[in-house]
Amino acid sequence: MKKKTKFHLLQFQWLLLVDVILVVGGVLSFGAVARFGFQMNESNALYMLGMIPSMWIVVSLCTWIILRAIRKRMGILLDGIQSVSNGDLSVQLDTNGAGEYEAIYRSFNRMVSELKNTKEEMDNFVNEFSHEFKTPITSIYGFSRLLLETGEEIESPERMQYLQVIADESLRLSELSQKTLLLARVEACEIITDKEHYSLSEQLKHCAILLLPQMDKKKITLEMNVPDIYYYGNQELLEHVWINLLGNAVKFTPEHGRIIIQAKVTPEQMEVQIADSGPGMEEEILSHIFEKYYQSQDGRKKGGNGIGLAIAHRIVTLSGGTITAESHPGKGSIFRVAFPAD
Repeated sequence: MKKKTKFHLLQFQWLLLVDVILVVGGVLSFGAVARFGFQMNESNALYMLGMIPSMWIVVSLCTWIILRAIRKRMGILLDGIQSVSNGDLSVQLDTNGAGEYEAIYRSFNRMVSELKNTKEEMDNFVNEFSHEFKTPITSIYGFSRLLLETGEEIESPERMQYLQVIADESLRLSELSQKTLLLARVEACEIITDKEHYSLSEQLKHCAILLLPQMDKKKITLEMNVPDIYYYGNQELLEHVWINLLGNAVKFTPEHGRIIIQAKVTPEQMEVQIADSGPGMEEEILSHIFEKYYQSQDGRKKGGNGIGLAIAHRIVTLSGGTITAESHPGKGSIFRVAFPAD
């Protein structure tokens, strides 16, 4: 549920203090001028001083009425800004009755409309470019696989080897293009849109199921200790985080190894941990793993492209969370993703 921005008149206490100074200063100045400039007697001068409380009340009441109107209009603007910061680009402020804030409201509405149009154009470009780029690569991969599966008796070993290289590299290029486009997309974003409440525990299970064939191939044992957790965020983007982290764990975990997924919730935060029994990392490698296109020697050997962890880091950061890694040579790695509690 969207929270409204709250603030009180006490936040304008400096203005109330100014009222007091103006009233007291004005009355005293008027009294001094009347007493010494117009020879007003002492009793009339004291009468003027006695008017200070009444005049302060009148001025304060007027100030309160003005501040109340300002607070209402400012509150509408702050609520709109808060909605946009939460990813809602459908916000439009009603300019009726906006008074002196009408120009600000109209500028805000134009800004939100431009942001929405920019996001739609970027999404369309990414989808169209991805489709145009992926189609020929998919065709190359499909035909090379067909030749590999049907050409064992008629093709020479060398030709089969070349076809395997074509198949592997076309698949690698396809994955690289998709991840590069996704990285460009999330790097261009400053706010997360399309947020919703959903079951994070079910999402983690779904991602693990997608990678089960790879785990079964390496006879990796999967352990999950994830309670029922619900999260408010972009479900599609967060899925990329878990797929990348789990994919890395599967890639670096040896045969008959183990991967552990666990989560916990505290009043302050929600944390997901993905641990593997892989070879671990040196401190120097660990300090660079979230950088774009960075690859260790082992990563290159296993066909990595150095983009997955950069994507995960950017998405988690955009979502207001943190992602960290702990690893020691020969002791595996643990990736922790934490989000503030709702």
